[in-house]
Parts: sequence; structure tokens; C-alpha cells
Amino acid sequence: MATTDNEEDDYMSDAFLNTETVKDVRPGLLLTHEQQRLHNQMKKRKECQLTNKATGAKALEEQQRQEGLEKAIDSTNKGFSLLQKMGYKPGLGIGKNNSGIVEPIGIVLKTDRKGLGREAALKQVREMKKKIILSRLSAEPSVCEYRERRAQEASEKLDRSDLYRCQRVCRQMDLDQDILEPSEKFFWPVESSDVETDKPKQEEVEEAEDLMSLNEQLEILNFYLRRTYNYCVYCGIVFNDESDLMEECPGPNRQDH
Repeated sequence: MATTDNEEDDYMSDAFLNTETVKDVRPGLLLTHEQQRLHNQMKKRKECQLTNKATGAKALEEQQRQEGLEKAIDSTNKGFSLLQKMGYKPGLGIGKNNSGIVEPIGIVLKTDRKGLGREAALKQVREMKKKIILSRLSAEPSVCEYRERRAQEASEKLDRSDLYRCQRVCRQMDLDQDILEPSEKFFWPVESSDVETDKPKQEEVEEAEDLMSLNEQLEILNFYLRRTYNYCVYCGIVFNDESDLMEECPGPNRQDH
């Protein structure tokens, strides 16, 4: 039977259901598994394109930097031009007798956030530690030394408190500089989770680190904090620079304050 314009549609018929399904084109609605698969492929493709673009820009920057470092300095460089006006000839050493350097001082790119004085400070820390350990290994313990150590319990209590304060400050400052492990094991406070049940066998010099007193550990750690971060644990502040630390801080020891 043919339907007229005035007759209502049959909402239970297949023709009506199919028509409504086709018209359901809401934005973002994925109706089939194939559409979902194509959508995921397009999404991954866009992510790869963004990643490749970022990687390509970084590689191009690195390439241009390397080319710039390898390129010889010519007369377009103002400093090189001034040297030529003072009599310098390319290929010869600088100075009155041509005895100076021939090539410019190399450029070392700094890519981390560690302090500029940290490596130098750590080198001196290792030397101080080695000197103390070797001194302890070469000396024979005596009864007098034992008695003196027992008499210094009050002083060691203060040293333990100061050392713990330094360890907490050192850990926080190192973490702020993206240093995730202490340079020396006594630079950070020992957590309960760090204690191992079975201690692995160490070399004699490494085991001798435990022979260092609290005062000696405090001295080394205090030196590291002052040299690397311009921090005085007794003043309780970070100074602007090394000059400010030397002028404003009374000294590196508790007695100075």
C-alpha cells in the first residue's frame, strides 16, 4: 500500500531505522571498527610527524653548532681582524715571539645544571678523603686515643647534629640540580630503606671510610657545600657568590660563629 503525505511513518519499519542510522553523524562519533582503526592510524601518524619534526630541529641545531665550531676564524671576526692589525699572521703563534697558542681555546658546551665549581670541589674532596684514610691506615690505634675519643662524646654529639643538618641541606641542593645520587655516601642522610642486610665485600680503602670520625666527615661535607653552593650551615644562608661568602661569613667552623 502506498503511503500519502498525511500518513505517519511506521517507526517499526526497516526503512525508518536505516534512515535514522545514516543520519546519525554527530561529530567525533565512530560508528564502526574500521572508522575507529582509521582514526587511531591518523592519530599515530600525527604524533610521529610531531616527534620527527622536534628531532629534526634538534639534529639540525646540533649540526649547525658543530659546523660553526669547526669553521676556521677569518678576517670577518672582529677579534681576528684586530690581531691582524697588530701584526699577527695566520698559522703562527700569538705573542711577540710567536710562541703562544696557534689555535683558539676550545669550546666545551655545558649541557647539565651542575654548578661550575662542583667538579673542582669533588676533586679536592677525594684528595682530602684519601689523605685521611691513608693517615688512619698507617697509624696504630692506642689506648690513649681510645680514651680521648670517649672524652669527646659531647663534642661528637654536636658534630653528629651538624653533620645531619649538612646532609639534609646537601641532599636538597643536589636534587635541585638534578643530581640523583650523593657524591659520597655520607653526603646524604642514611634512610632506613638504604640499609642492606648483606653488606657486599669492599676493598680495604673503601672499608676504611668508616674509620673517619664525624668531625672529619663534617669537615669534608661542609667544604663541599661552601665550595659548590656558597652555603654555610652555621650561618644558615646561601651567599651570592664565593666573594660574598668570604666577606660575610665569619669562618667555616662552629667556633668561628
